[in-house]
Parts: sequence; structure tokens; C-alpha cells
Amino acid sequence: MISCTVVIVNFNTGELLKDCVASAITNDIVNRIVVVDNCSTDNSMELLTDSKKLTKIYRDINPGFASSCNLGAEKANTEYLLFLNPDCILTDKETISTLINNLQQNVNSAIASCLILNPDGSEQRASRRRLPTLWRAIKTYSGIEKLAIICHCFAGVNLFYQPMLKAVQKVEAISGALILIKKKVFDEIGGFDENYPLHFEDLDLFKRVKDKGYDVLFNPNVSAVHHQGTSSQFNSKVSEFKKQGLRRYFHKHCSWISSKMINILSRFL
Repeated sequence: MISCTVVIVNFNTGELLKDCVASAITNDIVNRIVVVDNCSTDNSMELLTDSKKLTKIYRDINPGFASSCNLGAEKANTEYLLFLNPDCILTDKETISTLINNLQQNVNSAIASCLILNPDGSEQRASRRRLPTLWRAIKTYSGIEKLAIICHCFAGVNLFYQPMLKAVQKVEAISGALILIKKKVFDEIGGFDENYPLHFEDLDLFKRVKDKGYDVLFNPNVSAVHHQGTSSQFNSKVSEFKKQGLRRYFHKHCSWISSKMINILSRFL
């Protein structure tokens, strides 16, 4: 029987962690849920109800999101991995099985995700994305991208301005809040790059998957709600983490001149 391991990395997510786990644990296709706690100071882990499906891992330090995702994935012996943000709630019991079916039907695909919604029901801007280029990154991280709904010339990384199609689509990138990936592909590419402290580790993963020749799928017919930002309770550092991730991504994957430009421009974004 096809099964999936859900990996959740927690840091001070409060009640939302409990809701996140509850939205996945009753799903028959979920074999195991691994919650890795990055040295939280709240009681979020204590709120979880013990279950045979649930494995809790407590870290003595916060080594970063990517490192703990990889640690959680090491505990999996299933064909599929689902990386789920602790503030992301599955709203449809069929979401996981539907996405697995999408991967099975598209033999060249490795990653799938669904429509990611804001709590008010609107599409989250990063629900479907493109991989960063210099110009796309400038438009997205300067805020100019918001004008793409008026004119597509302002379009950056996110594809929120495009009409929502009903069919499953191949995209360059999806939201990092919910990533379903074939475990053999995850192992093949070496998992997440742990040199990203927070942010851009997902785009780096998608880039390496695409470079291996695999497809990334987006299914708008199933959804999850992402309470964006509640899992990082250290907002003063988030901006710097994003800049570090942006610079590392361009250093790894883009031209020398683009990397140099981002190093300069990221100081002002």
C-alpha cells in the first residue's frame, strides 16, 4: 500500500501545531508524522496528543529549518515525504492522496503541491511560483511584484496574478508550506541544503530537482490553509535570513554577475 511520512519542523507555533498534526494524522495514507522541535520556548509540543503514528524529536539547539527537515526525513521508510509547515492546515482529507496520484500519473514528476490559501480564503502569493532570476528577484523582494495584477510586466517570482486553471500544471516552483516529494528523489539530490538558515531552502530544492530533469506539479483542485509567519517568532531576524538565503541561492545557481548584483542590491531590498 502506498504510504507517506509527514515531516513537520516546529518552532514556537503554539496551538497551530496541534491543528496541523490533527489535519494529517487521521489520513489513512499517512504512515507516520515526525515532528522535529527546534528548541521551542512555548508549550506547542506539549499540546500534541500521543499516537502510534506520531514521533517527536527535540533538538537542543535551533540548527535551522533545512537541517531539521533532513533529520525528520531520515526517520521515513515510505515512498513519499510530505514536508508540512507547522502553521499549515490540510482542509481536504483527499489532498495527500490526490497529490500522490498526480505524481503517479506523471512519471517524470518528483514534487507536487496544492493551492495554498490565506486564512481568509484568498490565494497566497507564493502558492505557485517561478524560480528566481535577477530581474524576478528584484521585482518580488522590492514589492514591485504587487503591481503584476495590473500589468504582467511587473511579474516576479510569484504567479498569483495569472488566471487559476482547473487542470494540474507543471510549474517551476510551489509554496514551501506544503511539499510532497518522492523519497527516492529527495535522497538522490541529497535533501535540503542545510546552509540556508531559513528561507530559500525550498527554492533551492526545486531548482536541483528541475536540474535533474524532474517536473514540479501544482494542483489547484485541493488546498491547504497557511497561517503565514506564525512559525517563526523571531521576526527581527527573518529579514536577514531571507537576504542570506537570496545571496546563497544566486551564488549557487546563477551567473557571477547576477550573484554580485544580488549581493549589492540585497542590502536595500
